[in-house]
Amino acid sequence: IRVARGYTGRDKILKFEGCYHGHGDSFLIAAGSGALTLGAPDSPGVTEGVAKDTLTVPYNDVPALKAAIAANPEQIAAVIIEPVVGNMGLVAPAPGFLAELRALCTAHGIVLIFDEVMTGFRLAPGGAQQLYGVTPDLTTLGKIIGGGLPVGAYGGRADIMNQVAPAGKVYQAGTLSGNPLATAAGMAQLRYLHEHPEVYQQLEATSARLADGTREIANELGLNYTVNRVGSMFSLFFTPEPVNNLEDAKKADLPAFGRYFHAMLKRGIYLAPSQFEALFISTAITDELVEKYLGACRESLMEAHGLTV
Repeated sequence: IRVARGYTGRDKILKFEGCYHGHGDSFLIAAGSGALTLGAPDSPGVTEGVAKDTLTVPYNDVPALKAAIAANPEQIAAVIIEPVVGNMGLVAPAPGFLAELRALCTAHGIVLIFDEVMTGFRLAPGGAQQLYGVTPDLTTLGKIIGGGLPVGAYGGRADIMNQVAPAGKVYQAGTLSGNPLATAAGMAQLRYLHEHPEVYQQLEATSARLADGTREIANELGLNYTVNRVGSMFSLFFTPEPVNNLEDAKKADLPAFGRYFHAMLKRGIYLAPSQFEALFISTAITDELVEKYLGACRESLMEAHGLTV
């Protein structure tokens, strides 16, 4: 965000409701992830001055996006987005949404930032931007690139990155920047993915079995819950309505999800403990574990809703 502001000379940023980009003050406005789970998407302690420079619009809503840009001409430095959202549960971009966002940012001189901390190297070797064929100006990365160790990175267009010190005047530094251990682990992880592209086909097949099986079980039980999936990320939403944005996600039956979570835990399946967190599938999940999950899913949905065979 600082780099985008330095590059454009503008102050405001725009984010999408339910997207989570860490707990910097600018992002704790209509935030997702733990902030949403704990009922504090607009955190106390964020000053009015910071809040006024953060605009929010619903995810997948092009008319609202256009209206926000029109209402703040030449004032928006950056639009930041999870191209595939994992922090209000898994929500996919509507067809054409990311391409329209890219075109609007280009037309108005706004830096487009893809937060690929979740999706980078998970959905494809080139992340969501490869999967959807839309290139942002800047990309943030984390999680997978650390090979299990804490690390973060960002990069993008050379003319923007050249604003960063010492090449430019935008300050960037940190105690653990370039940490050798995390960097070595990350390089090993990325080297493995490069040498084993079949990993992505394996993840796609496993994830499809899990998500499709979950949907079928819910339908057979008469629940008709929504299951969203993109690659190796998916969510079971405890609502029969489609989930395309934050307001849709908030319609989920949270008490029922809580009962389901604890029922799954009793059966040895540890899910993300929130309706608003996506599930990540790893290569460690075997066919045997898929069957174990699906069996536990059926029993747990029945227990959560007081159903009998």
